[in-house]
Amino acid sequence: MTPKKRVSMKEIEVVSDPKVIKLMMEPTRAAIIKLLSATEMTVKQLATELGKNPGTILHHIEKLKKVNLVVEVRTQQTPTGIVQRYYRARAREFRLGIKQMMETEGGVAKFAEDRLNSIVRSLAVFGIEIPESQLVEATDMLRNLIERENDLISDMPILDQKAYDRLSKQDRTDASRILRRYLLNRDPMYVELRRSWHELLRRFDRGVKL
Repeated sequence: MTPKKRVSMKEIEVVSDPKVIKLMMEPTRAAIIKLLSATEMTVKQLATELGKNPGTILHHIEKLKKVNLVVEVRTQQTPTGIVQRYYRARAREFRLGIKQMMETEGGVAKFAEDRLNSIVRSLAVFGIEIPESQLVEATDMLRNLIERENDLISDMPILDQKAYDRLSKQDRTDASRILRRYLLNRDPMYVELRRSWHELLRRFDRGVKL
């Protein structure tokens, strides 16, 4: 068995390249990334988990490796002499750049636009009903807020990778949440975008009373 390659793993990776975004949105590759964001796995393990042919999984792994979303971290030889390669995602969480998605040709751009509209409309179940006449303004504000958040949290540092790897999943989640809030709240641009967004929500608040 070879020792683990010391590959730095980011907490959050914001993907902005339209070509990579399109590659990630293929269902099987999206499922692979989700699994490898949680733990390292072999092609055989991924194939079993996803109910796919190992050759198909390897094909997707190679594509993900080329764009640096997935890396090989170690190898292990089985009793029969077969060398198994273990893979892991480069980040615990991947976010798609909203602006870049909307600039991508085809279904990706429509998906991004529809997703933003859906989020805004869904606020109605909590008592915040954005009228159709304000939908464009609301989605633009939400997009700007998300883009700024992505810019800030994509730079979250992990200064001690070994200690980070030893943390429990819950501790990583809680510590990450605290640091995200810290980074966002100290950025004047984000604070102003959030203030404007909350002001818009208050205008149409029928139940939450923000």
